[in-house]
Order: sequence, then structure tokens, then C-alpha cells
Amino acid sequence: MKAILVQIERLFLLSPLIWTLLGIFNVPGGKAVLSRLIPVVVVYCLVRFKGQWRLNLARPEFKRFALLSGLLLLFLTAQHLVRGEPFSFARTLLTVLLYLLVVPWQQFTLFSLTRLCALAGIIVGAGAWYEVAITGFRRAGELAINPIPYATFGAIILLSCLCALLSSSTVNHRDKVLYLLGACGAIAAVILSGTRGIWLGVLVALVSTAIISIPRWKKKAAVFTIIGSILLVGAGAYSLDDRIYTRYQQTQAELKQITGDNLNTSIGIRLQLWERGLDYVGQSPLLGKGTEQYLSQIKMDTEQGKITPIAAPLAHAHFHNQYIDTLVRTGLVGLLLLLAWAALPAKQLFSSHSTLARNISISVLSLMLVAGLTDVPFHHTHLVYVYSLLLGVLLLTATPRQKHEHKY
Repeated sequence: MKAILVQIERLFLLSPLIWTLLGIFNVPGGKAVLSRLIPVVVVYCLVRFKGQWRLNLARPEFKRFALLSGLLLLFLTAQHLVRGEPFSFARTLLTVLLYLLVVPWQQFTLFSLTRLCALAGIIVGAGAWYEVAITGFRRAGELAINPIPYATFGAIILLSCLCALLSSSTVNHRDKVLYLLGACGAIAAVILSGTRGIWLGVLVALVSTAIISIPRWKKKAAVFTIIGSILLVGAGAYSLDDRIYTRYQQTQAELKQITGDNLNTSIGIRLQLWERGLDYVGQSPLLGKGTEQYLSQIKMDTEQGKITPIAAPLAHAHFHNQYIDTLVRTGLVGLLLLLAWAALPAKQLFSSHSTLARNISISVLSLMLVAGLTDVPFHHTHLVYVYSLLLGVLLLTATPRQKHEHKY
């Protein structure tokens, strides 16, 4: 009976992480459930595991991440109070940081995280197929959120599953099957989302991970990894109709329209937003123009014909580029803080921790950096939850690499 209660408690402790990976991108309103679930778990841990936050902060890697998260949180809070900037990123970061601080992560291993990622891949793939084949949505991801952050999430899960599948020679056959199924499901979600920027991001992330891994590979492992990855991605692309080719044709058509001065295509609208954003950055590069000021400027620019009436309303949400959007809102200071926060876990895990933790952190960071060229991944709090939880848990569960050790 005691063993059963222990397992129930462990499941409860992981419930916010489980729901983040399995629920919020598949269930409409799933994020609201998470925002209520985390405080319950945090209060329970504060009562049940007093002083656990000291043990977690005793891990130097996580302590640095927590301190930088706190600095970013203070900056965003000041921006909100002084300039009226949105508080959603800061609120999400605070919630995640509290959860990471108080849970006894020593009870869990890196296997717990990677197996959850595999289950997430299976579920998100099934959900993507249901949306497109059964409910008739044109692109997967429209049911619970929207296709772009949905595709980014699918890509994060895909990379995590591939890293788990290929980073260790000690994975048993049952787990290999689980990771393979998770990767296949995630590929389905990414392709059925029809999101071109994320397709490119996945390729860049795979190449980045391969480059840092090659010096440590044996020849057999290198051949297996390269061939396996090509077959996996190729099989996923081939089996999911002509969606990739259709998007390729659409891209060609949009480029032709742009050369004909039609900027109201998907690509053309992005070009207009980037041009306006860069102009605003030049007006206030250090701390940014601020949301309220640029919104009034967009209205004037529309009247003057500097941006089309179709593109202008989209600027009210964001500039479809993480770097430009952050520079406009919070300036160079805000962008440097955001990039430092995003990159720190990968830097921490690069040389002294397990190959698996290192590869997941670097591949996911590479994906987000590329995704930020055509979208604003950290504008979507769903992705802030996923990224901060995934990287935070990696820092708290990854073990230092021993000499000649290939386990995780």
C-alpha cells in the first residue's frame, strides 16, 4: 500500500509537467488548467518537502538559471509597471520557476522526462491526424491554439525523441520503440501543421546536434544516426501526402507575387512587418519603442501607405520575428536578456553532463533560434511553459558525465 501511495504522489508531483507535454497543445483551454494545477502542487511541496528549494538551488547549473530567470522576471515586471507591456511571459516564468524550485527532482531521472516526451509525440501525432482527417481542419493545431506554436511544440518533441533514441547505446528495445513512435507522431504533427519555418528549424537543429556529436561518435554510431534520421524524416514526409510539395508551390507563387509588388501574401506581410519593426527599432534601440507607442505609429503608417491595411492589424499581435518584436517592445536590453536566458541551459549542459541532456538542450535551442526568424515563439506562453519546464527539468535531473561513460 505504501508503494502505491508513493507512486501516486510522484504522479501528482509530475502532473504539471505531464499536462504541459500531453494536454495544453491538444485540449482547448488546456493552459488554464495548467495555471491552476501548478499552484496546487507548489503549495503541497512547500508543506510536504520543506527546504527542498535549498537543495535544488544547491545545484550550480540550476542556480544560475534561476538567478537569470529572476533577473529577466524583474526586467519584464518593470516594463509592465512603467510602460504597460504585456505581463504574460513574466507571469508564466514566475509560475514555472516556483514549480521547479519546490519539487524534489532527485526522485526522478532523465528517463522520466524522455518517456513523457515520447508519449507526447504519440498523442500530438494522433491529435494532428484527428484534426486534419476527421474534423477537416486545413492545418493541424487550429483546434487548441494555432498551427505555428503547435508545430514548434511538435518539433521540440521530435528532437527530444530523436536525441533519446540516438544519444545512448544503453536504451533498451522497449524504450527504443517508444521513442520511435513518439518521433513518428511528432513528425506527423509538424508536417500536418503546414508551418514552413518550423520545417527549416528542424533541419537546422538536426544538423547542429550532429555537428557537436560527430567528434564523440564511433563510426558505427555515426552511420546509424545519419541513416536512421534520414529514413525517419523521409518516411514521415512521404507518408503524409503531398503537403510539403504543396507548401513549396505556394512559396514559389508568393515570391512571384512579391516581385509583382503584391505584398499581401503570407511572406509579403511578414516583409512589411519586419520593415516597420526595424524602422521602430532605429528610433529607440536601447529600451525599445514600447507596445503602446508602436501601435499608435502603425496607425499613422497605414494612413501614409507604409504598410497595407491587411498587414497592419497583424502588427497589433506581433511582428512575426522574435528578434525584431523584442527589440521594438523592450529594446536591445530586453533581447540580450531573453537570449541569455534561452541559451544558458545549453551552455550549462554542453561539456560536463550527459550526452542526452546536452543534445536535447542544444537541438531545442537551435530550433527556437531559427523559429524566431519567422515567428515569435516566446510570445506564446504555451511555448514558454514547454521551453522553461523542459530545460529546467534537464538542469535538475541530468547527471555529470563520467569519463568513458555513454549512459544517461
